[in-house]
Amino acid sequence: MIWVTWRQHRAQAIACLALFCALAALAITLGLSMRAAFSSDGLPACLARSGGTGCPAAITSFVDKFSQGAASLINLPLIAIPVFLGIVVGAPLLGRELEQGTWRLAWTQTVPRTRWLVTKLGLVTGGLVLFGVAVTALTTWYYGPLEQVSSRLQFGPSSAEGLTFTASLLGAFGLAVLAGLLLRNTIGAMVAAYIAWEIPSAFVLLVLNGPGHFPAPATMRIPCRDGCPGAGVNSVPPVTGHLGDSVLSIARSGGDLVVSYLPASRFWTVQFIGGGLYLLIAASALGTAIWLLHRRTT
Repeated sequence: MIWVTWRQHRAQAIACLALFCALAALAITLGLSMRAAFSSDGLPACLARSGGTGCPAAITSFVDKFSQGAASLINLPLIAIPVFLGIVVGAPLLGRELEQGTWRLAWTQTVPRTRWLVTKLGLVTGGLVLFGVAVTALTTWYYGPLEQVSSRLQFGPSSAEGLTFTASLLGAFGLAVLAGLLLRNTIGAMVAAYIAWEIPSAFVLLVLNGPGHFPAPATMRIPCRDGCPGAGVNSVPPVTGHLGDSVLSIARSGGDLVVSYLPASRFWTVQFIGGGLYLLIAASALGTAIWLLHRRTT
């Protein structure tokens, strides 16, 4: 089974390795440039001396330079890779067997069909997890300097670090496997899985980044006897006094500022919620596929 699974999926494994190498080359090139600029702008000394309050202009310039334009090109593949890779790997796993009729040979051997599927899923899923962990480690290194002077809860880092990248990859993979079993067609399964993926992924993004935010944003009241000139959502450092916080809104109430924000410490809470939802999707889809395959007789 292991040898057969490798033979069937070695092209996908080689493609994943090539994709990781290309992503690593881009991340290392941009990451070294980012680190050189971080040092040449004097940000390490400023952060050590004043926590960023002494160099707001340098911080703003650095963040703008490496979160926009060509320097942010890495964000696009990091967002697109999980869904497309999960679908491309997952759809043929059962869809190709059923479409080409090779299931007649595979399911009539001494290996029961459920064990056959579990073995294939275990090996392929393990490879995807390994790929996801490697990409997460790479992007964590890449975003390191940027996260010292901005929020880790921004869309780019929060989608590529922690648990989200690997969990979303497995979620797309699970839906594609189930679509392949139901449709018995590889291309059709890819299309169906992509459409099906848009619904839960939109729900997760709405829960974590929508107007309501879950968990709810923290609130801080800041006395402003002098009116707090210059205080705003994009102030550097944030009006909360911590560079890692993400300020959502500021309102005036009497002589105070009422600040709604996401604390930097909430990063792993958001990751566990988002990653858990994606893993729930993956487990539900794969569990349903195993159950249906066990019951299917023709």
